[in-house]
Amino acid sequence: MRALVPGVVFAETAHGFVRYVRADRLDQTDVDAALSAVVSLPLDVIPSRLLARQALSLALMRGLSAYDACYLALALGNDAVLVTADRRLADAADRAALLPHDLPPPADPPRVTRSGNG
Repeated sequence: MRALVPGVVFAETAHGFVRYVRADRLDQTDVDAALSAVVSLPLDVIPSRLLARQALSLALMRGLSAYDACYLALALGNDAVLVTADRRLADAADRAALLPHDLPPPADPPRVTRSGNG
């Protein structure tokens, strides 16, 4: 069995970890170790530039982000099952396996705004 992933997977994984740290759900040491583990997995990484055109079309047709559509394009292009923890993405796929969440997704942290009244 091969695990195919689009090139954006590592940046998206890092972004998810950032959200957990900012929401005080995990600490930086834990997410650094977790990201190192993800980066070392034996994944077949497909460059996003090869998926971009189909991802654009899929994103527009199925109401997905272009990032999510990269995963869908990869699954469709390889007649593969899309494995995800994202129910919305799974629902957009012809064949998907929905993973359970170990942690609920963190809420977006509050944005800091600064007044220009210096």
